Amino acid sequence: MGVLLLPLIAVVLSFGLILMVALGTPGNAEANGICAAPGVPPVAKPAGSTSVVGFSGEQLKNAGAIMSAAADLDLPVSAQILGVQAAIGESTLRVIDFGDGAGPDSRGLFQQRENGAWGSYADRMNPQISATNFFKALKKVEGWEGLEPSQAIHRVQRNADPNHYKPFRSTAASIVKALSVEKPGDDLGSEFDDIDPNGECKETSPDAETIGNLGSGTWVNPNPGATMTSPFGPRSCPAGATCNSSTSDHKGVDLSKKGGAAVLAPTDMKITVAEQGQGWKSAYGTYIIAKQVEKPGLVFEFHHMVHGSLLVKPGDTVAAGTPLATEGTTGNSTRADAKS
Repeated sequence: MGVLLLPLIAVVLSFGLILMVALGTPGNAEANGICAAPGVPPVAKPAGSTSVVGFSGEQLKNAGAIMSAAADLDLPVSAQILGVQAAIGESTLRVIDFGDGAGPDSRGLFQQRENGAWGSYADRMNPQISATNFFKALKKVEGWEGLEPSQAIHRVQRNADPNHYKPFRSTAASIVKALSVEKPGDDLGSEFDDIDPNGECKETSPDAETIGNLGSGTWVNPNPGATMTSPFGPRSCPAGATCNSSTSDHKGVDLSKKGGAAVLAPTDMKITVAEQGQGWKSAYGTYIIAKQVEKPGLVFEFHHMVHGSLLVKPGDTVAAGTPLATEGTTGNSTRADAKS
């Protein structure tokens, strides 16, 4: 069946249940397909002799740290590619302890300056921390998802030439793909076909469009008999919740059946994340991220489920209707309808 939607990047379910649809930034085109999928830590562990488009050893390890930093901030695959692209342009993916004429105090993977914005010397020389600080700065760039990648990097790095990073895009995409695909034939490998030979992501229009058939497989209600307790969009902060932009600008739909109902897979999906959130992700409680097996490859998130109730693990492929976990109220949630 055809469905008229604003640009659909991801469908996210949190439990209670959030059904989140990430919308395009007005005036810009955004990545779709694999580029819009949530970034995950690298699964491939290249041996010391492994080479990917001329990069190997410590360089690939550093690329993996960049990918992990993006995943920890819940950024998409497009951000992982962009981060690796930036580091290739700055340091050829090496942690270098010197700068250049324009920035003699620049250090590390991203050649970050000693101006207080990028942390201590140790921070700038640490691949994970320096990448995290790069992505935190990227998130502050309004509409970065819709910018030409080199332009987006330039907004963060403030280098002289905004086009400096363009030549490294396809190489960065190849590295991210290589570190994301555990073995030849992995289902994820074909999804990277959405990225063209230049490393550019498939785009979707910012205007409303019919995205077409949502797949020929079975669809089921993920929380049968549930009541919607909070709709998508702006709302007042729920009493008892920790109030922030995520609670007041609700990027999901809360559903609740209460009484420990099972959360079901709405369609055939591949599980990419299934864990109890730690650190700032503790607000999610126990959560799952999964991707629709068929095209168009919608991405789902299920939050706030009962700790210890997970019935799936990353890498599992499950059929529509498969129990995933138990509806709960973990994380930043005020009742069993699970707030996002």
